[in-house]
Amino acid sequence: MAAKKKTKKKVSKKNITKRHTNQRKSQKPPVLNEFKKILVGMVILVSLCLIAAMVADIFFQPRTAVDKKKDLTILNKQQEKHKIKPVQEGISGVRIKKAVTGLKKKEENIIDYEVFEDVDQTLIEKKSLLPGKGHIPQIVIIIDDIGYDKKIALALCDLDSNITFSVLPFAPFGKIISKQLHAKGSQLMLHLPMEPVEYPEINPGPGAILSSMSPDTLLNQLKKNMNDVPNIVGVNNHMGSKITTRSDQMNQIFTILKRENLFFIDSRTAPESQCKASARLLRLKFGQRDVFLDNFQNQEYITGQFEKLKALAIKHGSAIGIGHPYEATLHTLSSELPKLKNKIKIVRADRLVSIPG
Repeated sequence: MAAKKKTKKKVSKKNITKRHTNQRKSQKPPVLNEFKKILVGMVILVSLCLIAAMVADIFFQPRTAVDKKKDLTILNKQQEKHKIKPVQEGISGVRIKKAVTGLKKKEENIIDYEVFEDVDQTLIEKKSLLPGKGHIPQIVIIIDDIGYDKKIALALCDLDSNITFSVLPFAPFGKIISKQLHAKGSQLMLHLPMEPVEYPEINPGPGAILSSMSPDTLLNQLKKNMNDVPNIVGVNNHMGSKITTRSDQMNQIFTILKRENLFFIDSRTAPESQCKASARLLRLKFGQRDVFLDNFQNQEYITGQFEKLKALAIKHGSAIGIGHPYEATLHTLSSELPKLKNKIKIVRADRLVSIPG
């Protein structure tokens, strides 16, 4: 019994000794553990520093003049995208360039006018009424596209209260400008947006009369346009190189104008315009544009066009000119209108309309 107990004690001590040895082998030196911890920490810290540097480089990089210019260009494009502007009616660039030979190219401000063929900016047509003896020639000046620039519209009105203003429907400031011009005694017209040949690439804007409209839709849109511009006495077309060549739709339009006792002045944006024939059929008071004044926003050019308008009035007794609310137009008329005193008289649009014979 004693021998067995002794053997058991030896085995127990041996097992304990072996267990301690294995534990010591499994334990790593403390210095190595600490070194690895420090190394991992340094790697993480360097990574964070690199990430922070990249973020700072992206978001806090100093803006150069080129960068600022690019940002401004992008901002302007975004603003222009959401700002509604009228597209002017008139003559294509090819025909205009022939009329302004000799002007400095950098002074030319070319507008994207509605393109159509075979119509010069000066419409030479013999008047049915020739001037009598002692008759003072008369001219009508219509300023289209009113509703966007209040300052220029009122300044043009101050030049001569007989200047006629044609207002676009649903323009942002159309109603307030119309009321102020009417209070000053100016005559107002509706500048009726009508479909051009190039539609939909060129859009006449809100309230456009389109060839695809049914008669009911067309007439409802026309009435809405007329109701949007207060105190109108007549209508002229904004663009419309397609619609004005369609006699059936012009007859529909003129039926309403006749009922409302409104006259129509054809801006002549199409050589095949049927407006005069429709006015004759429906016995509607009618007139048509003789000269576009400001296809180029250049005072020298506008002065030349104004001279053509005066020459036509002297030759035929009267003439109708159409311009737009441009600074160049305002400056030109400011200097040219005083020269008309006792030679040529500016009259309102309703004075030069009559039922075509």
